[in-house]
Amino acid sequence: MRIALFHIPKTGGTSLHDFLISHYPEDRICPERFKNFDRFTPAQLREYDYVSAHMDYGILRRLPGPFYTITILREPKARILSLYYFWRSHTDETIEKLNLVGPRLAKKLSLLEFLRTNTHGIPSNINNLYVRSLLGSSWTGPNGRLVLQDDEALRVAMRNLLSIDTVGFVEDMPRLFQEVTQRTGFAMPEELPWARSARNFGSEKGSEKVAREEITPEIDARLDHLTRLDRILYDNARALFLR
Repeated sequence: MRIALFHIPKTGGTSLHDFLISHYPEDRICPERFKNFDRFTPAQLREYDYVSAHMDYGILRRLPGPFYTITILREPKARILSLYYFWRSHTDETIEKLNLVGPRLAKKLSLLEFLRTNTHGIPSNINNLYVRSLLGSSWTGPNGRLVLQDDEALRVAMRNLLSIDTVGFVEDMPRLFQEVTQRTGFAMPEELPWARSARNFGSEKGSEKVAREEITPEIDARLDHLTRLDRILYDNARALFLR
């Protein structure tokens, strides 16, 4: 079975990816893990049976199918906090060695300062990421600014989400793995993998433990703004897919 994992950052996608990738030979796995699919011809992409990347919906639909498509969602505020603390967990040595812009900023900024940042690509990582990813680049402007009005953006994003074969939730990973293994015929793992979890900060190479800030009313209000569309989409998705 050919599989395309529409991997939204900090939603548990790496855990599912690590499980799925073990079922394919290396030459049948697409090496691209981000959005740079223009470097492949359609004929080259047809040679791959497994694709997993931080892509947007437009890229997903341009992949020459057929594919069994999967994505995972997470409570939107929790996703942003997970991203911030994951980036802060990078050691200074790792940040400088790999020239990681996001982690460098997260290490320097308080949580509220980070949430208010409007430069260095930060808004495209935290401002209603689900809706923008499901719209694709055709419906977003500079720094991820939405071209559509909020209600229309939600409608299109939800329509596109409904076209994905399996929509899972990080809060219920066992259910997701059960559906994926039933659809693919792969054996259910005895223990679910948890890649890049906060519980591993400090024990994994290149990471260190981080202290969490108190969520003040000001921080919570900023999180509300940054997830105003994603929370509606997430709640609607849970109502539909967890029935």
